[in-house]
Amino acid sequence: MQPDDTMDMTRAVPERRKIELGLLENFVGMLLRAAYNEAFEDFARLLGSDTLKPGFFTVLTLVALNPGITQVEIGREARRDKSSVTKALRQMEDEGLIRRVRLEDDRRSYASYLTHEGAKLHRRMEIKAREHIAHLDAVIGVERKRVLVETLNDLIADLPPSAEESAGGTRAS
Repeated sequence: MQPDDTMDMTRAVPERRKIELGLLENFVGMLLRAAYNEAFEDFARLLGSDTLKPGFFTVLTLVALNPGITQVEIGREARRDKSSVTKALRQMEDEGLIRRVRLEDDRRSYASYLTHEGAKLHRRMEIKAREHIAHLDAVIGVERKRVLVETLNDLIADLPPSAEESAGGTRAS
């Protein structure tokens, strides 16, 4: 920057001005992240005091519907990397929401089960999740959501795997 360019920096920034986005205007990754953030905030508002960290509802639901599910299975189905699944499971175990039991045939793996408290929390969250789904359906419509979900599944399935996936891991989120 040249010394005489500093005068432009001292002007007050208007409250709302049009920002040029260039290729970001249609950059799918940025739009997916922004849509995710808005959807998560809507869900978090509905959950109130039951709010968990992003992705924890997914993990809790997989454990609720699949008693004895392993970390590897959770990672594969939730499309989460091993470290984020491990962190989520540890935190949920520390909070008394799940119980993990070491598998006899593979001492490195644990089966996860909901506790009574975890089941109660999951039931409350599932009610709010259905309300959240209704919010999204009202915003984009059932048919557009069907197309969106189909498109997202195509992206997930058809983009090249990450290095971790190629080595036998799961897709990071």
